[in-house]
Amino acid sequence: MERSEDLTTHEYPDPSYAAYANRYPWVGEDDGYMPSGLRTQRQSSWRDDSPDSDESDQSEAGSARYQNSAEDLQPFRGEMTFDSDYRASDANVTDDESISDADSIDSLEAFESIHGIEGERISQTIGQHSSLGLEGSTKSQKRRGRGGRPRGQRGGRKGVKRGLRRPIEPTGEFKALHSQATMAFLAHNYDEAEDLILQALLINPEMYEAHNLLSEIHAVRGDKDKALSAAWNGAHTRPRDPEMWSRIARLILERDNSKESLRDAIYCYNRIITVDTTNVEARYQRAALNHEAGYKKKAANEYEQLKKQLPHDTTVLRHLAEIYIELEEPDRALRYYRDTISHLQSNEPDVVTSFTWSDINIVTELYGFQQRYDEGLVELKSLARWLLGRREDVYWETYTQDDREWDMDDQPRRIEIPEYVPGEHDISTYGDGLPFELRIKLGVFRLRSESRDLEEAINHFEWLDPEDQQTGAKLYDYPDLYREAANALRGQSYYHEALRYYEPLQQVSEYTDAPYYLEMGACYRAVGLRAEAEDCFNTVLDIDSRNMAARTQLAQIRRESGVLQRDLEDGEAVSVRQRKTRRPAGNKGGKRSKKVKAPSVWSMPPLLAPRPATQSAKQTALEKKKTRDEDVQVLFLRREELKEEAKMGDESSKAQWMAATKALIEEFRDNKVFYPIDKHHRFYGYTREARNMAGRPKHELDAQLEKSKSILETYDGQQIKVPEEYCGIAFHAWLDMFLEYGMALAEAGDIKSAYEVIATAFHANVFFHSPESQYLIHVCWFTCALIANDDETLCNIARWFMKDYQFVTDGYRLFAALNRLCDSENSWFNCGPSQKYILRQLKAVDFSLIGEARRQTLFQERASYTTKDSNGNPIQADDMDVALLMLYGHILYAGKSYAYAINYFLRALALDPTNATIKLSLALGYLHYALKRQAENRHHILMQGLALLLEYYDSRQESSSYSEKQEAEFNVGHAYHILGLTHLAIPYYERCLDLSMAVQAESMSCKGEDFVNEAAVALQGFWAASKNVEKARGVTERWMVI
Repeated sequence: MERSEDLTTHEYPDPSYAAYANRYPWVGEDDGYMPSGLRTQRQSSWRDDSPDSDESDQSEAGSARYQNSAEDLQPFRGEMTFDSDYRASDANVTDDESISDADSIDSLEAFESIHGIEGERISQTIGQHSSLGLEGSTKSQKRRGRGGRPRGQRGGRKGVKRGLRRPIEPTGEFKALHSQATMAFLAHNYDEAEDLILQALLINPEMYEAHNLLSEIHAVRGDKDKALSAAWNGAHTRPRDPEMWSRIARLILERDNSKESLRDAIYCYNRIITVDTTNVEARYQRAALNHEAGYKKKAANEYEQLKKQLPHDTTVLRHLAEIYIELEEPDRALRYYRDTISHLQSNEPDVVTSFTWSDINIVTELYGFQQRYDEGLVELKSLARWLLGRREDVYWETYTQDDREWDMDDQPRRIEIPEYVPGEHDISTYGDGLPFELRIKLGVFRLRSESRDLEEAINHFEWLDPEDQQTGAKLYDYPDLYREAANALRGQSYYHEALRYYEPLQQVSEYTDAPYYLEMGACYRAVGLRAEAEDCFNTVLDIDSRNMAARTQLAQIRRESGVLQRDLEDGEAVSVRQRKTRRPAGNKGGKRSKKVKAPSVWSMPPLLAPRPATQSAKQTALEKKKTRDEDVQVLFLRREELKEEAKMGDESSKAQWMAATKALIEEFRDNKVFYPIDKHHRFYGYTREARNMAGRPKHELDAQLEKSKSILETYDGQQIKVPEEYCGIAFHAWLDMFLEYGMALAEAGDIKSAYEVIATAFHANVFFHSPESQYLIHVCWFTCALIANDDETLCNIARWFMKDYQFVTDGYRLFAALNRLCDSENSWFNCGPSQKYILRQLKAVDFSLIGEARRQTLFQERASYTTKDSNGNPIQADDMDVALLMLYGHILYAGKSYAYAINYFLRALALDPTNATIKLSLALGYLHYALKRQAENRHHILMQGLALLLEYYDSRQESSSYSEKQEAEFNVGHAYHILGLTHLAIPYYERCLDLSMAVQAESMSCKGEDFVNEAAVALQGFWAASKNVEKARGVTERWMVI
């Protein structure tokens, strides 16, 4: 299938982000870009029944009022200065910043189809655009030679003049309609003004003034969505107006902060930065929006660009620190701060203006995230000394055993330092000069340092004065510092001291949440105050009745006091009596009863049957449910207690944990509500009415779920609340039980049972209709398959990811990675079913990208769309995926179909011509193809392969990574080795060995691969085969002896 001319290679964070299209926005959501929040709004104001006025001759005299500047009409592709750093910084960048001239014509054609404009009128408008050089982008996309000129063209450009173009002169009819609409607007006749301006837009839709007036009309009416839509349309007529795009971004964000709105605002700032790459404010806004939208790496790259423009701006550094902490890379932010501190200390040695106490706090936090507490102590005190004007007092850095420098008074400790001169600096530059936040940080770091200096930490914490609870006490000014100090003490098992700072916080209602009572209750329990601990945990349950940590702690307290043990003994006695009388349905001859065993060896009662009672049927059912819930919760709490011990390797605890988990899973599986006959029936509750709801038409249920996710209404008006738990345990906790038990079975070697447990979770309706649950189930599924080295299951699970996340690059990468990790003799990677499935995916992408005329002749590939959007419409591919092409090419390559694999490698190379991995794959494909018996013109094929191999080598040698350079040396040497050209392979292998030390040094900071062993084995074989025993021995002793 031929590749479409306008394919690009961009990747998106998710399929919906690919909605940004190269179109003007006023043509509708199918052919043009519309703000995401406005796509569902049909622009009813664009009426098909607008009166068509007669064509009038265009006036030759230009009117400054209606002219757009030539700069505004400059076409995007090839003319605008792109922000190359931003485009290269993240794969999530869209293709909106490279709009072609041909898109304008496509948009006008779509405009005709949507709004019913007569063909003759649209042809005239298209002709106007064509006169400005908008004939299409196909010519500009022809292959170019050196210097950017089309092949065959010599000298400078001639013919159509590119660059600035004269603006289009509006028609006389447009001017009249616009003038009448303006007068009607000033007279507050908004309906008339809207009708007139819409007629004007049908004549000249490229005029900004008309769109701006329409936006003002909607704004006066209070319709912000339509006002925004009109302003958005008008902005594309002035694509190089930063103020316009900035205004639209503000309007979008004022409406709401949904993810779609954030993307639309990012699009606006993309436009601004495309025009002016040095616009600092736009970069700030775009970085902040990317961060808020969850694109952290992209936001980090954006702040990196800001740092290049503002090298030592502390505001940029604060944002970078926040993002790198979230990305778990605090060392990078710390390096930037260290560079800025060195710069500021050399330029502002005495008067510090741009570095504040907040920056010191951030630097200290960065040390804390890396657990470098001793270094953080030294750095905190050094920076504090600098801000207080005592930078020259470096002698304090030799006294690291305590923090006497920051005592309140000179006596009794600070005066003991020989270098200290009382009165040399103001007393306020010592103890009082250090902010409370940093003083508490000193105490926390003292506790967590290697010395674990409790006494010095308490000296700092005492500044909070925990005994003072009067009005105006520090407790009410610094409650967060109380909590921080208490948590630090509790973390180091100083429970008595921690309670001194926990207990006063009860006076501050904002800090008495469930985690607070959990932490304080743990301290009470640790010091033996069980009654107080039980009160704390009961308070947690009052706040959050589902808090399993509090339930576990209460169960442990009850067991320690003997209450739980009595309950368990009573429960076991009742269970034994009921087992003798209970008979499962369908059990003949009592055969099944022989298999019934106690679920565990620690006397945990099994899930009980209903206790006999002389009550009504309803009361009996309620009593049965209550009893079952209590038993299940006790069993669950016991399982949670054993969990940590089982993870530590205690075999007895692990056996009991497995038995408890198995019993809980059997209880869940025995409930038929979770496993209806039709698996497509959703779960709405346990009652008969709730189960009947599942059989209602899907559109009725969807309509109710749109109003409320948790409450449904029956035909008779009764409201049903959809449960989120079973037996008092949340569904996500039940899913964790299934997956953890399946993993444990797989690690124990019982892979068949592991698959059965995971399949049980997969078919449960509470998980089957939850995308998040399905995702976790399949991740666990392929993890078990990896443990069992089951490549067939791995391929099947990987296909699920490609089906449910179609056209997403990571799905194809996951398929390749899982097959790479599996070590099996008969690989399913290149088997027939896998090859056909990947080919169908590839055909589906091609079908999405070909022209409409070609699509009409192809119907089979439509069934390959497996992912749908929120409206139920199939999601199509927006660009060809290089990873998919390479995956299918390697499947063919692994099946020794080298000639066919080369075709797909060439397609991938056309999309990503600088990718070294593609060049290596192509080179090996040609080399192996040349060695086949059926190859024709073998020498020519070999030269093609070697040429690509050397291109790969050159691209790797340009890299700054020693690992990549060594990889190139080994691969080229190995290629010559395959061809039998040992005299050419030896120099590459030797250079590979020479790079080993640099690769090992580099791998200490970032993970890399060392090819020294492979190269040494190859060289040893060469020298041994040539009877050069001394060199073979030298290579062996130098590189192969451990």
